[in-house]
Amino acid sequence: MKDWLWTALFLGLVLGMWLLSTRMEPHYSSKDGRRFMANAQEIVDGKPVGRQRETRVQVMPDGLLHCARKRLVRRDTAEYVLVGSSPNPPKRRRVYLAHAMNDGMTSSASELAIRVPANSRVVPVLDEVLAQRALRKSTPGTN
Repeated sequence: MKDWLWTALFLGLVLGMWLLSTRMEPHYSSKDGRRFMANAQEIVDGKPVGRQRETRVQVMPDGLLHCARKRLVRRDTAEYVLVGSSPNPPKRRRVYLAHAMNDGMTSSASELAIRVPANSRVVPVLDEVLAQRALRKSTPGTN
């Protein structure tokens, strides 16, 4: 009887730890907030594809995002342009939307939704990139 109780307690503990680990999201950011790791989900033609995956992002000086998404053993790399943030993100999170760069042109057919904690060092950097992009668009004669 005592062995069954300890076995059930052990299995319950393992199950609880597994459930807790699936709810945790990976996040790391450098001190300047220009390199970070977060969950991101690919969106193709307006529909989410697959699940959220661990993604390493580097914000380049010109505002491009160099993303390396983890897929099993390898990482797929691509460049994205940040285009906006969610007006109503999940609690204590910020969600940013980026369009893929194909041959120097942005494509809304392939997008990336990047989730970061609201109190991360990355948030001011990404907000600044969005502000600079809006400023460039509003200035006549620029693209």
